[in-house]
Amino acid sequence: MDNVSIIVADRPSPEQIRENNLGPHDTLYGLYEGVSLTERGSYVPPLPDVITIFQEPIERSSRTDAELEDQVRSTVVHEVAHYFGFSDTELEKLGLG
Repeated sequence: MDNVSIIVADRPSPEQIRENNLGPHDTLYGLYEGVSLTERGSYVPPLPDVITIFQEPIERSSRTDAELEDQVRSTVVHEVAHYFGFSDTELEKLGLG
């Protein structure tokens, strides 16, 4: 993967919540922000794309270390798939939603 940063944040920012139309009961575990490979063509954006993994929501949803590990893995796979151009609908069909 080129030109992409992966970071861990405590929780989504108010701006990220607003931009993704999330309500008070919605949970965001990760977020891909950028231009997916399928939409770039030969253009490479000057700034890196960003995949953010949100620690607090993942920890709150996990009762055991095994659940925590599974949620981190599935969140990272989900967001990396967005980098490669998969939509949420496609990911749900693949069981990665």
